[in-house]
Amino acid sequence: MSRQDIRVQLIPDKVQGGATRSIRVRAYCPLPQGGTAYRATARSGAFTGLVTLTQPPATTPAASSTPLTTAAPPPEVHGFALVDEDSEPGSYQVEVKCDATNDTGKATLTVTAKPKPTPTPTRTRVVPTKAPRAGGGGTAAGGPGDEPSSMPPAVVAVALGAALAGGIAVARRRSKSR
Repeated sequence: MSRQDIRVQLIPDKVQGGATRSIRVRAYCPLPQGGTAYRATARSGAFTGLVTLTQPPATTPAASSTPLTTAAPPPEVHGFALVDEDSEPGSYQVEVKCDATNDTGKATLTVTAKPKPTPTPTRTRVVPTKAPRAGGGGTAAGGPGDEPSSMPPAVVAVALGAALAGGIAVARRRSKSR
């Protein structure tokens, strides 16, 4: 008995490299004689490993008004293969072998180069390093070269609080003595 080439279909048959992609492998294997093993294997240098193809789940035909005179579709096995992200751009043979009949078939998978990233314009952001010069009054700084105070803020707050408390005490004494 001679072997026949089977039809193999890849969906999609062209993928972009640089990332792991999933493709559907569909093969039309002849029905085995007297066996129940109805599956196939698919291999390719672009795949991450060997892929087992199995029969799709049986479906019940939908009720329709058209007569059932059309021929049944050829037997099908299918599965999903992962294309290796490290696959170089080019054409890869996908070989399928039907387990029960040893019939084979081939299809071609094309891996394209990953796109070169387009440079995105960067926005420069100016961050001020000093406070703006605010003018006037006794609180204004002497100029851009002034050094900041070396006193810790907590000490300054305690000193201001003591001065305020002293001022309140003096004002009370004056009001009592009158």
